[in-house]
Amino acid sequence: MQSRDYNVILAHLPEAGTRPEILFRQAGDGFLQVEYGSVPRFNLVDSFRVLTVNSAVLAKKIPGLYETVPGLRTNLYHFDPVQLSVHKLIDEIKEVEESIGDVNDIEFSSRLITLPIAFEDSETKKAVEKYVREVRPDAPNVINGYNIEFMALCNGVTVSELKQMICGTEWYNSGNGFWPGGGFFWPLDPRCAIVVPKYNPPRTWTPEGTVGIGGPCLYIYPTPTGGGYQLFGRTIPIFQFSQKHPLFQESPTFFRAGDRIRFYESSEEEVLEIYRHVHEETDYEYNIQSGKFVVKEWLEFYNSLPVQEGMKQLQAKQEAASKIAPRV
Repeated sequence: MQSRDYNVILAHLPEAGTRPEILFRQAGDGFLQVEYGSVPRFNLVDSFRVLTVNSAVLAKKIPGLYETVPGLRTNLYHFDPVQLSVHKLIDEIKEVEESIGDVNDIEFSSRLITLPIAFEDSETKKAVEKYVREVRPDAPNVINGYNIEFMALCNGVTVSELKQMICGTEWYNSGNGFWPGGGFFWPLDPRCAIVVPKYNPPRTWTPEGTVGIGGPCLYIYPTPTGGGYQLFGRTIPIFQFSQKHPLFQESPTFFRAGDRIRFYESSEEEVLEIYRHVHEETDYEYNIQSGKFVVKEWLEFYNSLPVQEGMKQLQAKQEAASKIAPRV
């Protein structure tokens, strides 16, 4: 039998203006992955485009399209290949892509969610202690029984400055993943772009509501699970399997792609009291503001001189810190 080359790239759109090259990849019998940029890159503008296209494609109500899984620079389309051919789906997506103009014109729905955070709480400390006791006694990322001093060391800042950075920006959710209900959050202010290596090896246990960072990405653990991000605090519930609380009646998960969160420092006592009012009393009111994210306004902020200078100063601190911080 004569062998044939197999190519997973089914189609592509060339780069045009602010739109990167777009690749359409076969991802299984009923899955299509749409990738923005032909080489790995980190650009939040790609995610803004992913969400805009995602909303427009879903609005078409294409028969046979089950669901989508938007990410930072990809979108995974799950469809019925009997009812909907992959080439028909590609044509539908291309039609939307061609209808979108310059990135400065993009706007999308985005909720701003304000969450309390208790830094260095006792439950998260237990997870770190368990890791040192059962997995890696010589873990270099554990200083004084926690991760936050290591995080500060990696970024060339103090612990106090690190906390200010965490609370000083809105964190944008490019999409949910890793664990049901969890979102991948990125700082919209690059002056707060903390970067840390992950645990090596990962933890076997992380409490519900723990907040951590791996690389530049922030994550809130929705339920007790394993994990590898550096831990620094705990926030209130973002998942409820019982769906008793009104917020979770439609879905046990809370976050949506495109959400933004902002933290404010709180006490552990307040956070634990909110847990009771979410899971037991079910009367806690979450602070959620609906609105629009205007890409042009964010780009003007991002490219402003104070922000660019602040970002360069942080990057210089991080580069210097990388030479002295212990290797994980």
